[in-house]
Amino acid sequence: MDYKITIDYIGGVLSDNNFKFQTRGTKPFVRMWMRELEDKVRIANIPQVGKYTIIISGFFTDERRPDLSNLHKVIGDSIKKGLSVDDKYFSYRDGEVKLGYVDPYLEIIIIPEEVKDG
Repeated sequence: MDYKITIDYIGGVLSDNNFKFQTRGTKPFVRMWMRELEDKVRIANIPQVGKYTIIISGFFTDERRPDLSNLHKVIGDSIKKGLSVDDKYFSYRDGEVKLGYVDPYLEIIIIPEEVKDG
């Protein structure tokens, strides 16, 4: 079963290059966004398995949009806390990008993968 979570896209502050201060602390607005995503993951009641595929799609206003791969770190850290699973068990895929949305958002699909023994 796939688990779909949607969350507002709050801008370039979520990018790998922008979510932390130069002193290494995460920006407060980003921390609040991450907690919201963490809560959504927790509420989704996703089963504990050995591996997860994370597909990120973006629905943006115009071409001034991020490269989805630059969002993997902040999204992965949030999902990691929501699932209580180390993010080394995540594999990421970029989904689709669509433009023309007044209220930009992200769609995150989490797919628990059954790990086969042997």
